[in-house]
Amino acid sequence: MIRFNGILFIQNPSYAISAKPKSLQIFWVLTIVTVVITTFAILLLGELVGKRIEGVMILHDFFTVVSVLTGAGIIGVLMFSSETIRGSIFSMQMLAVLSAASVFIVILTGVYGYVYYRLPDENSAKSIINRTFPFAHAPLFETMEYLGLLGSIWATMIAYLVFHWKEKMFTYRSAKYTVVSLIGIGIIYALVISLTGMIPAKIASVQG
Repeated sequence: MIRFNGILFIQNPSYAISAKPKSLQIFWVLTIVTVVITTFAILLLGELVGKRIEGVMILHDFFTVVSVLTGAGIIGVLMFSSETIRGSIFSMQMLAVLSAASVFIVILTGVYGYVYYRLPDENSAKSIINRTFPFAHAPLFETMEYLGLLGSIWATMIAYLVFHWKEKMFTYRSAKYTVVSLIGIGIIYALVISLTGMIPAKIASVQG
């Protein structure tokens, strides 16, 4: 048995308490750098071909996928990690930050896209959708516009719990499964919200 910060742990090689491995820190630095480079590359390519709004919308989709995968990653680390406790906590914290940041970027890029989507023009995406398949705008697209905003609150709450509970997620089943449940609900929510946006997008893409 090991006592750490007043918490009693069962001694287990896979859950040993030690400093974060250097390789793990390097991995996360490279991961964040890769995401940043990819972001600027997408925006730059959009500018080069004169399709800024399409580039922003691709970025919107990219970070939607990132937010879902990072959420699933937290569950994977929490349930199946063979890393040290500190290493696992560090990975979950990085995943939580990346997930929350991704959700905020999704919302910001979505707001940018909505400006073009709602242009009072007969060739705007909204006008085309209303002429061809009105149901795709209301309630589908409007559902994504408004309910999607809740994602930022949900992701921030999960990130807070990951940073606040730390080792408790490995010692208290209630803490562990609360985080797992919240992330699971968040992933299902994100997929449903994405679907309400994908259907209108197939009818009329956002045009700049």
